[in-house]
Amino acid sequence: MRDRNFYINSIKMDLFRVVTATGDVSKPPAKESAREFLDHALNDFDKFENTYHEKKIKEELKQLYEEMFKLDEPNHRLRWTENVLTARCRIS
Repeated sequence: MRDRNFYINSIKMDLFRVVTATGDVSKPPAKESAREFLDHALNDFDKFENTYHEKKIKEELKQLYEEMFKLDEPNHRLRWTENVLTARCRIS
């Protein structure tokens, strides 16, 4: 069994990959890659005991997952990507 820090670091890396897949508005968003990495991050939350704070972050990420269909609109895309990055930074 892997330790909690391993999963936290894995989630952070997956969220960073989501940001790099969607953050450059000069390119089309790599929605499929972003979806896969976000799925992986959400699944990793289930592999260890979450604190209240981590549960809230997971819920925010689930909401962002549901809003991925809006990534074609540049302003929404930037806000969406910023929210993913903020969630990543809040994970400790």
